[in-house]
Amino acid sequence: MRMLKFYLKFTAKNLFRRKRRTILTALAIAVGIMYFIIFDSMLSGADRDAINNLINFETGHLEISSVSSDMHPKLDELIPDSKGLAGEIEKIPQVEAATARLVFPASVIAGFEELPVLGIGADLETDEKVFLVSEHVTDGRWLMPEEDGLVVGERVADLLELELGDMVTIRTQRVDMAFQAIDLSVVGIVSTPHPGINQKHVYLPLDVAQEALGADQGATTIILRTESEQAIRAVSDSIQNLDTWNPSWTIKPWYEATSFLAIGTGKRAFGGVLMGLVLIIATIGVVNSILLSTLERVREIGLLKAMGMKEKEIVSLFVFEGCGLGLLGGILGAAMATAINAYLINTGLSLKMFIGEANMDIGYPIADRMFGVWNWPTVLWAILFGLLVSLVASYFPARRAAYLDSVESLRQV
Repeated sequence: MRMLKFYLKFTAKNLFRRKRRTILTALAIAVGIMYFIIFDSMLSGADRDAINNLINFETGHLEISSVSSDMHPKLDELIPDSKGLAGEIEKIPQVEAATARLVFPASVIAGFEELPVLGIGADLETDEKVFLVSEHVTDGRWLMPEEDGLVVGERVADLLELELGDMVTIRTQRVDMAFQAIDLSVVGIVSTPHPGINQKHVYLPLDVAQEALGADQGATTIILRTESEQAIRAVSDSIQNLDTWNPSWTIKPWYEATSFLAIGTGKRAFGGVLMGLVLIIATIGVVNSILLSTLERVREIGLLKAMGMKEKEIVSLFVFEGCGLGLLGGILGAAMATAINAYLINTGLSLKMFIGEANMDIGYPIADRMFGVWNWPTVLWAILFGLLVSLVASYFPARRAAYLDSVESLRQV
């Protein structure tokens, strides 16, 4: 214990003997640690928000699909009596809600302008229990049953210069592959946190879509929300055991549509590489600091050896000094990262600052702001990593100092 106190006192004295050098070396370590913590926070926040947007606006927790491709739905591919099947699925334990949708590719024609979109025939009785689209109507209102109305994404409205009450033509193909065109009035415009919804989705009542496409009571998908993500596997098995289940249908959980998670993994690897480069610079700083310290204290080292201090104890002195630099840099980096992260969590970072246009595809289903998250294990790991780098970096110059000849050292002024 007495030796430990001596080491700590000696380390503190030497660290602040050259304050400017100590601060600069600690800052080099702090910048690398701060960068890593912020980068991880933003990616974790992007993953969280992207997953929530995907579930709340596009896939739900579980999706049953009758169409095996992105082609126009055909009559023999539809889920018959889709509302009835959705009601049957909703009775399965751990299912919160289920809704039927008729999804079809179409074009919106407004005057001389035409835009390809994805038409969504939504069951207005149950759609709001699964999706949050209706809560993000920024102009006008959500759909009403059996009305010849249309709700469009914000970007669709901007590109076609649509306003409430405008009449547009939806051109598509019926399930018997005959061409169809229907006139609908714009009753609402939605702006969601999911850019894909804003860019290409238009919504109309399910019964109107079924009549226009000649789909009878059929739908292309049934999407459901479960009580928890852990229930997805059990619910999926229960659905496939229903008497009405068709083996040609596919059932897909939300995480099979999360290509952005792979993007996040790649970005984390890239962030790790950049952090490694910053810490290489920090390592050079620690080595340089310890080497300069040994050159400045050659006589002091000789005196310590003459007093009976062993080489390994001198090594420990300088390793403690290197660890002190690492700890100081780690605490400083964590403090800076915490201050910046508090802003990112509460205010977020607007993508418009970088890409200039909302709803642009950045690989994540996030329309505008990216928010950070608190990830204290990452903060602790980053500090420990900085401490470890400093320990390793200080060991070899410490050995050089410890094995200096004591007699020659004492002769130096």
